[in-house]
Parts: sequence; structure tokens; C-alpha cells
Amino acid sequence: MTSLLPAGPAAAARPARVPVMREPRPQSRSLKARGLSKVTVLVPEATAEGLRQFARELCRRQETGATPIARQWRRLSPSAELMVDPERGLRCAIRDTGATGSSRYHWTVTVIGETDPVAAGRAAELGEARWRAEAALTGQRAGMSVAPHLGFPVTDND
Repeated sequence: MTSLLPAGPAAAARPARVPVMREPRPQSRSLKARGLSKVTVLVPEATAEGLRQFARELCRRQETGATPIARQWRRLSPSAELMVDPERGLRCAIRDTGATGSSRYHWTVTVIGETDPVAAGRAAELGEARWRAEAALTGQRAGMSVAPHLGFPVTDND
């Protein structure tokens, strides 16, 4: 067999080829050790990417120890928005029902991990629904009935 590599003194000066071995990966800590949980959720395809981005951001915050500077509304789909307040353990959601008038936007404030809202209401405009949900979240709006055991408004029927 004929070699295509040059022979002679030039070949001897070339360093021998050493296979590159990758360093072994450090063993990753378990999800539980990192304070994470794996969750499977069935959602409409239109909302899936927004939820994936939100999950990646939450994981990044967990790893870096960063906390959000300000709460902000996130659009999950053309008809739904979500805001989470991890300090209070609450989430606000707004859904565009498509109805006309004061029942168009349905908002809720729910304790994370619970199914029943601690506050809910309806509004004609998105900005109004956000304002009412945020006011209920912080519990600072006068004239709202309050659940004494939770310290949060129960309903808003204005």
C-alpha cells in the first residue's frame, strides 16, 4: 500500500497525532438538588413557546439566584396574559372572553398551587383588568371585601 503522506525528514519533524479525548463531564446535580421540578403541561400550541421561554427564564433565575426586578405581564396567547409574584406566592391571569362591554376581560388572582382564585372580576378594557388584578394582588384597593384568613380581596363586582 502506498502512503500519501510525505516521507523523509519533514515527516519526522511533524508531531505525532494524538487523539483528543474529551474531559469527562462533571456529574450534574439532580433536579431536586437544584431546587427544580419537572412538570408536563398540555397547552394549546399557540401558547407553548411563550411558556417554554418563561420556564427557561425561571430556570436561569434559579441557577443565578436572580430575582425579578419588577413584575410584568406576559402574553401567553392572543387572549390570555399572566403575571406571577413569587414573593407573595400569587399569580394574576387575564382572559379576553370575546364578550362585549364590561364582561370582556375576566381577571383572577390565585395562590400558586391552588385552583380557586382569591380574587376575581371583569372589566371592559385590558388596562382596567390589569389595574384591578394588580390592585387585588397587592391588596391596596379600598372598598374590596377581604378574606381574613388570606388577607386578599375575594371578589370585585363593580
